Amino acid sequence: MNKLTTIAFVLLSITISTSQQSIKSFANIATVQPQNFTEFTINDSEYTLHFELEETKDNEQFLIILVEFHNNSEFISPFEDKEFKGKFNLSLGTTNHINFEGDIIETPQAVDAYDKFGHQFVKWVKVNTIYRQRLTIKTKEDFKVLGRLQFTIEPRCTLEQIPFSISYKDGKMEFVDSKC
Repeated sequence: MNKLTTIAFVLLSITISTSQQSIKSFANIATVQPQNFTEFTINDSEYTLHFELEETKDNEQFLIILVEFHNNSEFISPFEDKEFKGKFNLSLGTTNHINFEGDIIETPQAVDAYDKFGHQFVKWVKVNTIYRQRLTIKTKEDFKVLGRLQFTIEPRCTLEQIPFSISYKDGKMEFVDSKC
């Protein structure tokens, strides 16, 4: 009985320690952001994110995110069918000026891998991956919209919340500092 109590205490201590570190503040992520820019990079010990706005020859607009993993890090693909709070999710704030058009494109596509924690197959993204999301501008007026990229990076088990802001002015789209 004494061993059982000790094991339960150790497991509870680990759980509490992990949950206290589960949400990471964006303020701790090193970024370089001039006032207006069409691309920027976020560096972290577990990953590097390259954000870019792209306009095609046909005047189509895309948000591109290149993810580079470090230290055997990984996260769950947005194409995973099972419900996970921390799977890759890209969102825009409430706006009538711009929206995502169609599904996000993941290259290369994540494949099912056995999840040793959940004892099931899960679409883990483990290799450097490019995400491409088409943007539709619904107005000719100038605007600014806030967006967010969210995912849980493993094995650190932290919920990463990366804000970004897109400005559209005089027919040109660019990132602007997302701080208020």
